[in-house]
Amino acid sequence: MKKKLFILFIYFFLYINSSSTNKSYIFNSKKNLLNIQTNYTANNKKNVIVGVIENYYLNMILPFFKSFIKSNFHNCDVVIFVRYVPQIITDYLSSIGVIVHEIPNNYKNIRIINLRWKIYTNFLSQNMNKYKLILHCDIRDTFFQKDIFKYYENQKSFLGVSLEDGTLNEHLNKKWIIDLAGDKIHKAIQNERIINIGSLLGTVDKFLEFSIYFWDKLLQNPNCIEQGIANYIFYYEKMFKNCLLKSDNYGPIMTLGLTRKEKIIIDSDDNILNFKGEVAAVIHQYDRKPELVKKVKNKYCPEIGFYEKLISNNYEYHKKKRLDEIKYISKKNKNIIHLLISLYFFGIILVIKRKSRKLIKYD
Repeated sequence: MKKKLFILFIYFFLYINSSSTNKSYIFNSKKNLLNIQTNYTANNKKNVIVGVIENYYLNMILPFFKSFIKSNFHNCDVVIFVRYVPQIITDYLSSIGVIVHEIPNNYKNIRIINLRWKIYTNFLSQNMNKYKLILHCDIRDTFFQKDIFKYYENQKSFLGVSLEDGTLNEHLNKKWIIDLAGDKIHKAIQNERIINIGSLLGTVDKFLEFSIYFWDKLLQNPNCIEQGIANYIFYYEKMFKNCLLKSDNYGPIMTLGLTRKEKIIIDSDDNILNFKGEVAAVIHQYDRKPELVKKVKNKYCPEIGFYEKLISNNYEYHKKKRLDEIKYISKKNKNIIHLLISLYFFGIILVIKRKSRKLIKYD
């Protein structure tokens, strides 16, 4: 009896602890919705940062989370949706207080850059009364220097987009628009500034409205690039124009992919300054500038060198192991082929001998 009770206790303990990574919550679960919504009022709503991680190593995401911790965000949740990541990442995220949700396997055929808008839609639908402002951003190439939400805490019902230093005539963005809507429509909007969908900020109501609309467009155009679709929505369809806030590199969010190297200013504390000379809150696409990557790693996560060496060694180990497996398989296949050839010739010899015996018998 005591043994059975002990086993039941262990199962109960494992069940409770397994709830830290919730698989069903993201898309279909409604049973906790009422409790979540009634626990929050307009006076104590939080802000939230959302993102997705797929097929990343720990060293790829450390600058994002280390810089977030150092930037002293106030009353803010970080909610990350993961797929195909090593256990060390989910363990690390949980240890620093990140809310982690695993993406169900039944969505594995949808590209993550598209699927994330479905994820955000369902997440916000279940948490409308919990959050006030939301920021979606790419995780691998983004880091923080300040609390971005302080710039928008008094703004009512808006959707904020980030502009790059370039127009939709840039070759990649041009291709994405043409692939989606054709050359004629591209020419109509080719001189507009590029909206980078890797950063999107707004009040929960407008963000949810956009994510629902955007997801529907993505379903209609599954082979098109999401940034092309986003620029088409904002510039050609002119959706959300009454609530849209555009911010370029003079503002709190800097997108550096197309920014010339000489225009990037770094102060004595290795902070990146916007074009007004102020410390920017969010830096996106810093990895396009090799000189910045080293500074960011040294400032926020100097231990990253250890992880990169570990990953490199691990890669070499698995590479050698795989080569050994291939050699073994090749050797094994070679032996099987030799055996089959031997059996073939042995069979022929048996057939010849049988025929010879029959001939001798008849003689």
